[in-house]
Amino acid sequence: MSEIQAPRLREQDLAGKVAVVTGATRGIGRAIALQLASRGCSVLGTCSKPDSLILIDSLAHTVSSLYSEHPSPPKVTGVAANITDPECAQKIVHALEQKFGGHVDILVNNAAHPILVKIGELEPQMVSEVMAANIQTPMMIVNDLVKKKMFRTGSRIVNIGSDAARASIPGLPGRSLYTTFKSALEGLARAWADELGANPELEFMKGTTANTVAVGFTETDMVSKMPPPMRQAVNQHVLAKQSLGPRAALPEDIADVVGFLCGPDSRWVTGSVVSADGGMVKIM
Repeated sequence: MSEIQAPRLREQDLAGKVAVVTGATRGIGRAIALQLASRGCSVLGTCSKPDSLILIDSLAHTVSSLYSEHPSPPKVTGVAANITDPECAQKIVHALEQKFGGHVDILVNNAAHPILVKIGELEPQMVSEVMAANIQTPMMIVNDLVKKKMFRTGSRIVNIGSDAARASIPGLPGRSLYTTFKSALEGLARAWADELGANPELEFMKGTTANTVAVGFTETDMVSKMPPPMRQAVNQHVLAKQSLGPRAALPEDIADVVGFLCGPDSRWVTGSVVSADGGMVKIM
């Protein structure tokens, strides 16, 4: 079992940049926010409700401690903007205007609203709810950031997808909605790559890339609540097939892959799906 490394300062290659990380209070989102902030990037993290802002404050305290002897620490702050809220994108735009001068360089669409329902038990409102939160909201966030000309040259958009979009896993029923929206995020990244990277009408964000990270089984709060039979199926049909060994990823494992796509070295990678699942599904 891998151990979580203590937070540390990294090369300050993102100093002066601003990132939006949706769902930044825990798990993968928090790890991504911390990874970016440790490289000098200021972060606007979203959470689902005002009561959760204290978790963003905790993250800000951790980052502040890292930079205790640094002259220019990044700013980390939060906004309650639930992806199920039709006004989520507008709240993010407003927070960027109020706290970061209306600019953004990195967007990580991490927050998700999954519903596991078996075929035969689906209701129309379930489908509408999942699609609105997990597809419509990321689309509108990008739309509004472009509309307001908030993205800057060489910006980065990263969608957090899943290897479920390609892997067939016996013993895990009810994933049709989850698989559908995770697959759609890949399509969105490809479309954004084409439309935003070198569009003469969007010269202000020239060189912007858009990619998806297909995440494998990761130890998060949601996983800890998984029923034993489902966890057994994961152990047998997922972890046992990983090239790097039968262990679940840590949020930090995923954050480092996302961090690469957010940095300057990924300037020639766009419209791609990068697999971060220990070799369960081998794509790049």
